[in-house]
Amino acid sequence: MTFGVLLFLLGLAIGSFLNVVVYRLNHGLSPLEGRSLCPKCKKKIAWRDNIPLLSFFLLKGRCHSCHSPISWQYPLVELATGILTLFVIDYSLFIIHLSLPTTIYYLLITYALIVIFVSDLRYTTIPDQVVFSAIGLALVWSLGNREWLSLLAGGVAAAGFFLFLVFVTRGKGMGMGDVKLAGLMGLVLGFPGIVVAMMLAFLTGAVTGVILVLRGRKRLGEHIPFGPFLAGAAWFSLFWGEMFWRECLGKILGF
Repeated sequence: MTFGVLLFLLGLAIGSFLNVVVYRLNHGLSPLEGRSLCPKCKKKIAWRDNIPLLSFFLLKGRCHSCHSPISWQYPLVELATGILTLFVIDYSLFIIHLSLPTTIYYLLITYALIVIFVSDLRYTTIPDQVVFSAIGLALVWSLGNREWLSLLAGGVAAAGFFLFLVFVTRGKGMGMGDVKLAGLMGLVLGFPGIVVAMMLAFLTGAVTGVILVLRGRKRLGEHIPFGPFLAGAAWFSLFWGEMFWRECLGKILGF
């Protein structure tokens, strides 16, 4: 079994845990206590029915006990986490040659962004436990970084900008969860990465909103969770933000 396969399998297992985190944090439960239960019949899930990715297809997408449908969220998050785990480690260590501690830091931020993405998309919440844990990690990391001032300034500026949007829209366009997430993004990305992430998030959010309205999936003015766009843009900018700024946005804006 190759190292890449082992990393992918590890990512599947972590993705399974991230699903638990999303569900339990949105139902007032601890992610670290007790075995997994079926959300419908509340029966404990046997280990053979809880194998990441594989069990979903063996069970044909239904609970072994009550036969209620299992959300496609579970295999998709597991698969995405497996792929991203493999990508982050391979790309960071062997392509752009980052240090092992930096690679692990990027992995942890990636996992936090996955939880935020799924939670806001599924429940329209951005869990404080995840955001504040990631902010704490980013603060510790930034203090050991020579660009710590840019990172801290990015966090304060991004959070302040979103707080202004919350004030202007009276909480209808943005929520405090978005403010906290923006602060995390600025703290992780610094400048110019945070600018790239914000522009990308607003662009993809606007395009998606227009498409949903035109297809009749949303009404004009209806709320669309913005966290997934912020999380996705933050992850993109984590790896390619500076290059995108240097090759595209920086030239357009005259920097």
